[in-house]
Amino acid sequence: MIYVIMEAETHEPAKEDQLSGATADSCWGTGFCLTIEQHRGMLAVNDRSITQEGLEVMTCTQSRKLFFAVGLAVGACALTACWGAKDQATSSFDMAEYRKMMEEQRKQQERLAEATVATPELSAEEHERKGDFDAQARNYPLASLHYDKALKADPTRNSVRLKLGQTFLQQGLLDQALTQFQDLRLREPESAPVHEGIGQIYLMQGKLAEAEKALTKAITLTPSSWQSHNLLGLLYDQEKRHTDAIASYHTALTYRPREPSVLNNLGLAYALSGNYDSAIDAYEQAVAAGSHSPKLYNNLGIAYVQRRRYVDAFNTFKKATDEPRAYNNLGVALLGVSSAKEAVACFEKAIELSPQYYEKASENLRIARQSIPTAANGTATSSDAGSCP
Repeated sequence: MIYVIMEAETHEPAKEDQLSGATADSCWGTGFCLTIEQHRGMLAVNDRSITQEGLEVMTCTQSRKLFFAVGLAVGACALTACWGAKDQATSSFDMAEYRKMMEEQRKQQERLAEATVATPELSAEEHERKGDFDAQARNYPLASLHYDKALKADPTRNSVRLKLGQTFLQQGLLDQALTQFQDLRLREPESAPVHEGIGQIYLMQGKLAEAEKALTKAITLTPSSWQSHNLLGLLYDQEKRHTDAIASYHTALTYRPREPSVLNNLGLAYALSGNYDSAIDAYEQAVAAGSHSPKLYNNLGIAYVQRRRYVDAFNTFKKATDEPRAYNNLGVALLGVSSAKEAVACFEKAIELSPQYYEKASENLRIARQSIPTAANGTATSSDAGSCP
């Protein structure tokens, strides 16, 4: 198992004990260590096979939350992927992270129960206003409570039903969100945001045919929705239809020029199709547009390695994390392009700079050493030691 350190959109330190595919939360953009299995294909999307066959893509928003502009994942989504031989990467369910997620859900339920008791009787309009306020503050459980009460007071408020579905989506409550969107679709069958919301949910659930149908309908109703085009691009990438994905991202950019998340996704689509020069161009445009996403920097760094721009790669990795992890990430990228000796040197440097980081870097070091060709007598084919670029 090879590890690449990827940090959260919130720029918190990467959690050392998380593995890709560990929890639902890891798919939604929290910091974690990705297993690497597919360097030739580049990174994939987590936040959404949301499987281990892809890499880490930042979707249409820059924080973990996506408020009323429906993107692919709550925050930085990614199609989770890896590099190297498939037998090297194995998913590991992180029980500590799972317990943390469950504890957070329990606390949210407690806060919601307390709010339910403390909330006085208000009119539907007042509940909607309070829900809007809480949603702006990213207090989605309480916002959901107010929107639900507003609907109970006045079931005809379709705008509130849309907001309720979207706040459920922010919380990862996909079934509840889908119920609201489907109900609203019966009431407003020509609502583009409704079809977009349904498409996003199906995409997150891996129901790609249903997602494509819903997103295509949303685009038919509102061709200028850059979010729908972005989501459709992510869907195409999951289906390995990278040419179609690239076209969708370019369309999104015609309506939302210089949007960093779309530029990141465009870069990933180019990388997945093997066009690393165009990938670098898209990633660099995203950086120039103001994004400081660690995921973006890691994507860019890996693309630099593919073009043998190792110094640029290392400096870019450092912008995503600290120096020891940057050496580790550079080592992983070098191993992905069959530069095992240089990768060994980078992993050794990571361990030297951060002994407490030994466990993960040493595992990568072991794999890198095993990748160095050996002669018939079992010795290395060359006595020349590699150096970290």
